[in-house]
Amino acid sequence: MHRQHKALCILALFFTVMFSSCVLKAGDAAIQRGSALFQRKKFDEARTYFEAALNEETTFPKDSIYILISNCYSQQGDYDNAIDWRKKALELSPEDESNYLNLAFLYRLKKDDATAESLFKKAAELKPEDPAPYASLASLYITSGNMEDALSMLLTANELDENIPIVHADLAVVYARLGQFLKAEEELEIAEELKADNIALFRQEVESLRESSVDSN
Repeated sequence: MHRQHKALCILALFFTVMFSSCVLKAGDAAIQRGSALFQRKKFDEARTYFEAALNEETTFPKDSIYILISNCYSQQGDYDNAIDWRKKALELSPEDESNYLNLAFLYRLKKDDATAESLFKKAAELKPEDPAPYASLASLYITSGNMEDALSMLLTANELDENIPIVHADLAVVYARLGQFLKAEEELEIAEELKADNIALFRQEVESLRESSVDSN
């Protein structure tokens, strides 16, 4: 999950600055060690250190440590435990929009799109200026075949930020599925300019839909 990865990178930078400027508290040392193990994909060992930090003096808030533990579980595909620890974090920070967003992604991985949808909507409610919840809802609606709602969410996300590659790539697919191939092509060109990942796959889907439309006529 990109946002989750970004959050971990920010935490890693914070660790580096903090640890170089002061004597480590026992909990901070455990988190430092756990973070190093996490980067080496030793998730069980990393989680042990993060859990130990909960019982030691540390400069890190508990909800941040809960999220680190959740991330260990999610990397191992244990989404139930990952969700449980994310929920613990939410209990301490109920207004954390990014936590609702990441919790929603976990539910999507569990194929529980109904719960994911409600969590994406909560994230949008808490931070309506963030395009991520709308883009995420659009992806969910595309998967379920709800193109009209997907289009609405993508247009909202694009109004908030016109330079998100995946939004334009998804718009291309949605327009193609709605039979609006000129708009689909325009969005593909924008997505390509913005260097969207896997743009060839999006173009392939649009072309496939175009050919199917021609054949049906």
